[in-house]
Amino acid sequence: MLTVLRILLVAPYAWFLLQEQYQVALLLLFIAGVSDGLDGFLARQFGWYSRFGAIADPIADKILLVVSYLVLGVMEHVPLWLVYLVVGRDILIFSGAFTYWKLVGRFEAKPTWLGKTCTFLLIAYGLLVLINLALITVSQTLLDGGAWLVAVFCGLSGLHYVYLGIVKTRESRAG
Repeated sequence: MLTVLRILLVAPYAWFLLQEQYQVALLLLFIAGVSDGLDGFLARQFGWYSRFGAIADPIADKILLVVSYLVLGVMEHVPLWLVYLVVGRDILIFSGAFTYWKLVGRFEAKPTWLGKTCTFLLIAYGLLVLINLALITVSQTLLDGGAWLVAVFCGLSGLHYVYLGIVKTRESRAG
């Protein structure tokens, strides 16, 4: 249920961003983040795991992040080259997972340390940009450094997922 809430928050969040209502957008992003954390906590605490949740939760996170970066990029608050990298990485990962599924069959998607770090940095940088727009001025050096840090980890994690996909495909075909 909390996953569905996050998905439903994406459209109003994007709309408020486009309307330059950054404080409201920041509040909606905060609500989405809290619901994501609460969702994970409840699942672990009470063993409330489901196939739907396992699939929908990361998809909800991806939708929110991709929409955030697309809108912030179009509005020129995030460098377009970073938007291309973030969206390209997700397309690459999704395409690889789909190809694996078609060629080999079902698999269990497990995020790696690099992938989790990339996601954390994507969220942190997105929040930093929104805080800069909504609340306080953040130094351009910090914003630029954050963009490059996100780029490095997203690039590395994307390449790492490609490598893991190739290895897993070879193993399944050999065995």
